[in-house]
Amino acid sequence: MASTSETIHLGPLDHGRRLTLQEFLDADTEEGYRYELARGFLEVTSFPGEDHGLIVWNLIHSLNDFDRNHPGLIHRAGGGGELRLPGFGSGRHPDVAVVLRNAPKDLRGVRVPSLVMEVVSPGAEARERDYTTKREEYLAFGLFEYWIVDPIDRRITVLIRDAGTWVERPFTETQTAEGLVLPGFLVPVAELFAAAADDEGQGGAAAPGA
Repeated sequence: MASTSETIHLGPLDHGRRLTLQEFLDADTEEGYRYELARGFLEVTSFPGEDHGLIVWNLIHSLNDFDRNHPGLIHRAGGGGELRLPGFGSGRHPDVAVVLRNAPKDLRGVRVPSLVMEVVSPGAEARERDYTTKREEYLAFGLFEYWIVDPIDRRITVLIRDAGTWVERPFTETQTAEGLVLPGFLVPVAELFAAAADDEGQGGAAAPGA
């Protein structure tokens, strides 16, 4: 994050600290932790473990495969992109964000995502954040689709915008998850979670659908 003459220095002890969005964006942070602003309050969490990272990696691989087979829809996709959420004073770093071609730009001149995915981490606080807090924030931000990828319950919940609310579509291990933003983008639920679980024993796992 950029520094100024009045830069705030943040670390794990600042969890819960009240900040403006601009203070958050201008702050320096102690390395080794993940920082997000949730409705004006700082959230400091540890970086997710390897299983979490493998699921994110496999989702990105699946998006790359989809882009090769359906060129012209995706402008860019990746993890950790920052979102500004109007009305909440929040700054989020989704695990996966997908920006469509010709998507509108925000005040920074950056094209905004239409779809984000979050992989749920263990713990009640993490589940509350992904299932409730971010659900509300991403709707307010104007996202068209939000995927909650839950390796604990082994389920993917796809939330699709319908005017000012989400329509919820849960997919279990016997199903293939899909939404509306990327027609034809399919994620077999069992394969996604098995790829991460089997990686250590197999020396690497291919992305679902690869």
